[in-house]
Amino acid sequence: PRLGDIVIAENVTAESTVKLHSGREVPSVGLGLWKIDQDKTAAVVQQAIECGYRHLDSAADYGNEIQTGEGLAAALSQGAVTRESLWITSKLWNTYHRPEHVRPALEKSLRDLQVDYLDLYLMHFPIAQQYVPIEDRYPPGWFADPDADQPKMIPDRVPIIETWQAMEELVDAGLVREIGVCNFVIA
Repeated sequence: PRLGDIVIAENVTAESTVKLHSGREVPSVGLGLWKIDQDKTAAVVQQAIECGYRHLDSAADYGNEIQTGEGLAAALSQGAVTRESLWITSKLWNTYHRPEHVRPALEKSLRDLQVDYLDLYLMHFPIAQQYVPIEDRYPPGWFADPDADQPKMIPDRVPIIETWQAMEELVDAGLVREIGVCNFVIA
């Protein structure tokens, strides 16, 4: 069946994959980690892997990558899966769009997730915001000063191409296998 130009998959299973242009196959069923409480995340990740999930969709902004890493480490150490059998996705947050901040943001996610590489790293939104150092506030969230009387977003003028080129360098360095975007609108 089709919905406009989108093909709706039938009979999608946990083993179903989508072949990318690069030839790599991404599991079509994945566990999205958004809004999972930190105190439950590690157990949810372990249970999902035990149930057959192989695609885990994370993001710096979700605030639970440390706990996701704990769940991943436990599943890997118990021999439930190998790293190569998993597809791990994370996302670059808006405050790290400047090229000099892209790699440190990725390296923070890698440390938190306790992995050496990501299968997919996405630009979370086509929105560049004022930089917030990792050591000051992580995840930085949407507002430059969330404790202000009237918190506001402060945009940063960073061309998307510059962010993308910095993400390409992550692929060249072997830290990321694939890059992409999400929450972009096609008009």
